Amino acid sequence: MTTTKIKQKVSYEEELLSPQWKKLRKAILIRDGHSCRSCGKNHSLQVHHRQYHRERQTGEWKKPWEYHPVFLVTLCDRCHYEGHTSFSIPIKDITS
Repeated sequence: MTTTKIKQKVSYEEELLSPQWKKLRKAILIRDGHSCRSCGKNHSLQVHHRQYHRERQTGEWKKPWEYHPVFLVTLCDRCHYEGHTSFSIPIKDITS
């Protein structure tokens, strides 16, 4: 008898709970001095992806922790929200 392992899709919110993301998020917060790079606030901080990357051939999105730090920036919750409502986040199709 053979068994088939079914790979379940993990939501983006679940990926943000992963140890890999938490480690990168911490590094970005340290790099940015634990301050919003837009307004300077030092509370309610989030790490924002400046662009999203999708694998050209498969259509798979990069995991949040697979981005180079240059594509990540610390923002407070208000600046992050305002940024998402005022601007579209670029989507780049990439080739591995």
